[in-house]
Amino acid sequence: MLYIVKLLLFLYNQALLEVDLSIRNILGKRFLILDGAMGTLLQTYNLKESDWDFKVGCNEILNITRPDIIKGIHLDYLKAGADITKTNSFGALPWVLEEYNLQDKTYEIAKMAAKNAKSAKDEIESVHKCQKYVAGSLGPGTKLASLNQIDFDTMYDGYFLAACGLIDGGVDLILLETFQDPLQIKAALNGCFDAIKYKQKDIPIMISATIELNGSMLIGTDVATLAAILEPFDILTLGLNCGSGPIQVETHLRKLSQNWGGYISIHSNAGLPENIAGKVCYPMDPESFAKAEAKFCDIDGVSIIGGCCGTTPNHIKALQEKIKDLKPKPPKGVSPKALASLYQYEPLFQEPPPFLIGERTNATGSKQFRDLLLKEDYDSILSIAQEQALSGAKALDVSVNFAGRNEEKDMIELISRFNQKISIPLMIDSTQPNTILKALKLIGGRPIINSANLEDGTEKFDKICELAKKFGSALVLLAIDEKGMAKTKERKLEVAYRMLDRALKNGLRKSDLVFDLLTFTVASAEEEYRSAAKDTIDAISELRNTHKEVGAILGISNVSFGLNAQARKYLNSVFLYHAVKNGLSMAIVNPKSLIPYPLINPEDRQICERLIFNDWQEGDPLIKFIEHFSNDKKIEEKETLENLPLDEKIKKLLISAQTNELIKTADKALKVMSADKIIDLLVQAMKTVGELFGEGKMQLPFVLASAESMKRCVDYLNQFMDKKQKDKQLTIVLGTVKGDVHDVGKNLVDIILTNNGYKVINLGTRVEAKSFLEAAKKYNADCIGMSGLLVKSTIEMKANIEEFEKNNLKIPVLLGGAALNSKFVEDYCKPIYSGKVFYCKDAFDGLKALSIIENKKLIGENKKKKIVSDKLIIKEIPQKEIILPPVEDVPKAPFYGRKVFVSKNQSNYAYIQNLAFNWINKKALFIRAWGYKKANMSQEAYNRLIKEEIMVNFENLKQLLIEQNIFEPFIIYGYFACRSDSIFRLKNNYTKKASLYIFDEQTSKFTQNLSFEEAKKLAKLVIDFNRVDHKPYLCLADYFRSDINDIVAFSLVSAGEKFSEFEKSLFKNGEYKKYHLVHGLGIELTESLAEIIHKHIRIELNIAKNESKNLEDVNFSMKSYQGARYSPGYPSCPDLSLNDAIFSLLKPEEYNIKLTENHLIVPEQSTVAIIVHHSKAIYF
Repeated sequence: MLYIVKLLLFLYNQALLEVDLSIRNILGKRFLILDGAMGTLLQTYNLKESDWDFKVGCNEILNITRPDIIKGIHLDYLKAGADITKTNSFGALPWVLEEYNLQDKTYEIAKMAAKNAKSAKDEIESVHKCQKYVAGSLGPGTKLASLNQIDFDTMYDGYFLAACGLIDGGVDLILLETFQDPLQIKAALNGCFDAIKYKQKDIPIMISATIELNGSMLIGTDVATLAAILEPFDILTLGLNCGSGPIQVETHLRKLSQNWGGYISIHSNAGLPENIAGKVCYPMDPESFAKAEAKFCDIDGVSIIGGCCGTTPNHIKALQEKIKDLKPKPPKGVSPKALASLYQYEPLFQEPPPFLIGERTNATGSKQFRDLLLKEDYDSILSIAQEQALSGAKALDVSVNFAGRNEEKDMIELISRFNQKISIPLMIDSTQPNTILKALKLIGGRPIINSANLEDGTEKFDKICELAKKFGSALVLLAIDEKGMAKTKERKLEVAYRMLDRALKNGLRKSDLVFDLLTFTVASAEEEYRSAAKDTIDAISELRNTHKEVGAILGISNVSFGLNAQARKYLNSVFLYHAVKNGLSMAIVNPKSLIPYPLINPEDRQICERLIFNDWQEGDPLIKFIEHFSNDKKIEEKETLENLPLDEKIKKLLISAQTNELIKTADKALKVMSADKIIDLLVQAMKTVGELFGEGKMQLPFVLASAESMKRCVDYLNQFMDKKQKDKQLTIVLGTVKGDVHDVGKNLVDIILTNNGYKVINLGTRVEAKSFLEAAKKYNADCIGMSGLLVKSTIEMKANIEEFEKNNLKIPVLLGGAALNSKFVEDYCKPIYSGKVFYCKDAFDGLKALSIIENKKLIGENKKKKIVSDKLIIKEIPQKEIILPPVEDVPKAPFYGRKVFVSKNQSNYAYIQNLAFNWINKKALFIRAWGYKKANMSQEAYNRLIKEEIMVNFENLKQLLIEQNIFEPFIIYGYFACRSDSIFRLKNNYTKKASLYIFDEQTSKFTQNLSFEEAKKLAKLVIDFNRVDHKPYLCLADYFRSDINDIVAFSLVSAGEKFSEFEKSLFKNGEYKKYHLVHGLGIELTESLAEIIHKHIRIELNIAKNESKNLEDVNFSMKSYQGARYSPGYPSCPDLSLNDAIFSLLKPEEYNIKLTENHLIVPEQSTVAIIVHHSKAIYF
């Protein structure tokens, strides 16, 4: 029997030797547990100064002075169930150890750290016959490379040295953890990869980054962008650690799972650190930590899981017990094939294409850039780069190669600035390996190198390929070889395929490569260039069809070199269209110089296409092109418009909102016509703009841009106008009625009317009847305009009209606003006023009304007729018609009372600030708030409008509002116990309304077991809800229980008080388009904050059953989630005075958010909500 046992043991050990137990082979087959904190345990030892070799605080020196303690900690973790133990070498880097004058011991410390861990590992393996692993831990050090606190080479050398020590000490893998800057990671990876190669070992590398509470690494990189930056590198896992606890990191881990195609590690802290009696403590005990981390096992790709700060062997043991029977899910994420800056990534293949690369930071292509470079005015160059980013470029082409300049020095100066301050990725445009290398060492994102070619043979080509591989960069391959530039289709493909084969042998992938097959000017009369554009397009098509993974790029403007500037714009745009159609994925071009293909008229298009495709059917296409676009030929739709009659030119310039050119033209026109004649032309043009808007051919933002151009032109012309002429304008007194602070609609009316030649007296918001009357008298007004957003405002308008009638006012009145409709005006307003009343659904209806008034076309006074109703009546509802929602279980509130979710002083401020833009309902913003309606546009044209106009506006405003901190998100919310009296009222046949009794924090528990009658006496607040007088005849109180305490949530969100101030300044300065866009965005940002806190409440109440439980899962479709939120002033609860009740509970006044006497919230970009958890809650 003993013999058989020994034989089985022998066979088992032999089997172990034959099985590949390397971590690469084990990964993904079972969860691997990473050990916990080293420092947390070291603090439990009563160490003397001598134990530290008098280097107190340097944990790493203990590897040499107290190896027994370090090994003991490793043993404790391994015995607790850890599969991987981390070496005590987190700070074993020269610039960290320098603080203790130990920089020369970097290698020795790292090696001893590895030996201590390996010794513990070997002991456990020999006793327990199980496989364990040692991870050589290296942290980020104490300096950020992207902030120029340390240079790349210093970091590389330090990581190379430390990695050599770890490898010689016997580690199984290297863990680069707690990294805060992608450039740190690149330096560390390169140092470690080279050390592994130098030691001739096969050791995998794990990367783990720290995501702060604001949602990004310390330098500002989020997990999706980090994934794009690291996608090219051969790493074992990408993961997250430190910075926060399991609860806080879950959102980012799930996002990483979606954006990373490989395995993932996670080792978080034991919660957020707390300062207790001067000591840092971590709140999560082993059980709660294990329970929280075990949830990560359900996330695709997570395969290594463990602990960081505050965790102990007990935490690891609890974790091991919790997940021992679980198996990892395979990775399902897709790592983006993209370029990246530190702050965002851009897919290499854009949808729709192409990927636009700004060309104005190129010394060869931009005289302005070149001149600034010669002056070494780097700050002004930075402004050019920022303009390119704002104009729609997805990356910047940075080329500083210019005769007499030091290319390396200029490249370093620019890249070091661009890396920190430009939000889009960079293209390093140089063929010199040393210059490229200098730039790569400064870029934390993923750039693209432009370029490598075979002009000097394979040696230089290989060197640039090696740099791209080493730094994870994309690479442009230029179709040039030893014979010269490839001009024909056949030569282009010959060189391309040769370069492709060579690049792949250098370790690059097809997805890393972008081919520039060159295009030459078609303006040359030389025969060999006649088909240059066609050859390029055909070559691109064949290359992309054969190798779909590679990209194709062109410097678009090369095709038109030698032609006049105006003609080039058209040829470039048409060429780009056809190149993209045939597979071009990237284009180096100035986005501002392009004309959308559908907007080019057919004749211009055809002339360009004949030249591009070398079509001689109607003669020499080059001569035809030059004749067509010659300076002395009248060409419709050209921006110069030189040959148009002066009056037509003025109108065209206003309609297209070319402000500067309009003012210049108006100035010239003063020599042949009066200022008032020019203004008449402008008014006529604005009427055309109004017609285009009415026909759906012009969106509102473009209308406002034209109005802005007119204002600036009129401001200029005012000095030349006859005073009498100015006084002849028809005058309207305009204002938002009492109790309403909303003024954007009223201000749009002001803009349109003013820019159509009318005099507007804008009284602002919350205007009482008395003020309207006084202003009408003071300015001898021809009419009054009243606006309002709220339902209550319509009642105020009716009351004002009654006051006008009492004061014998006869002038016309214009009424408008979101809550107003023609029926209300006809039934309630016209019958009570002797003068004319106009219902205006928008500003252009107001324009029509004033035209009628001006032309004296009023058709008598309003005929008196019976008013439908003198006031709104709450009618009695038959009890049998009311069916209350079913009784449901009450969810558990996480707390009672109020809590600030986000404010300027909280750590999640920047995270929510950015997240709010993700939660914006873009369809509502673009169409409803901004007015970009598709109308009769083709889908293709509308998609282009979205890409080239709407999204550019959105991204630019996002950057502005965040960078200038105009958007200051604030959210406060709370949970309160409550009871409804709906059942009791219905029993007593009272159907008009029902009430909700609200209890404070103190009485919520005390009232839980009381009867309704007893409990309601202790209510802190009673809120009455009127029942709607139509099916389903409900009110909000119906959704809550009466027999036991239910739970109701309230929220208040605000985009901050700076929004209104900023809007006022824009309006005052005549920046009407921007004013309109900012206001609309402010409204939608407020709505997105309300959606965010509603989602957070659903998560806390555990009712987010059909949706992901993280805030980055955007979901504003009420049909897909449980419950609803209701804001006072809307149909389900129209009573604005409910705001007072909510304010009394949430007390936002201390944060400078207040109510007006008419229950409106100030700042305007704010809203409150009553949040109902009931599964049957609907809007009614």
